[in-house]
Amino acid sequence: MKKEPKRRAVFFDRDGVILKPMVMDGKPRPPHSVAEYKALSGILPGAKEAVEKVRVLGFLAILASNQPDIAYGVISKNEWQWIQGQIKDIPFDDVFICFHRRDDGCDCKKPKPGLLFEAAKKWNIDLTKSFMVGDTDRDVGAAKAANCKTILLHNSYNKGIAADVRITRLSRLPSLLLN
Repeated sequence: MKKEPKRRAVFFDRDGVILKPMVMDGKPRPPHSVAEYKALSGILPGAKEAVEKVRVLGFLAILASNQPDIAYGVISKNEWQWIQGQIKDIPFDDVFICFHRRDDGCDCKKPKPGLLFEAAKKWNIDLTKSFMVGDTDRDVGAAKAANCKTILLHNSYNKGIAADVRITRLSRLPSLLLN
């Protein structure tokens, strides 16, 4: 029996890559309410188009995000679901989310690679031919632990983070995947 060829994927972090983050004291965080989301004007420019182009190039587009704020009690489940629902028009092939707190000891909370490993198992992904687009050291750490290439979306809060590639806007992403 012939084995299915492995697929390539681009993993996207949510806050700071797809959605605009709140930046407090030089550190990013997700919006903690619908009002904060609306004040930020939500989705980053070019996010939907970048995901669409990634898929046209033959990559799976997968959201992989830490979202512990419900567990920490800083956002209600209903408000979190409303914010998450705002990305419904972005054509991700799948969504993998870690809701655990920092000290829960899970394997899925970035910088651990569990979310990427789970997606790879489900979708038959070759992680060595895949990419993680993030904005923090946690995203870069998860990608490196999974042997993915790292793409950092530049922001004022991540200047000191090393990645394979740094981009200033998501519209640059598709051309990077062609190389």
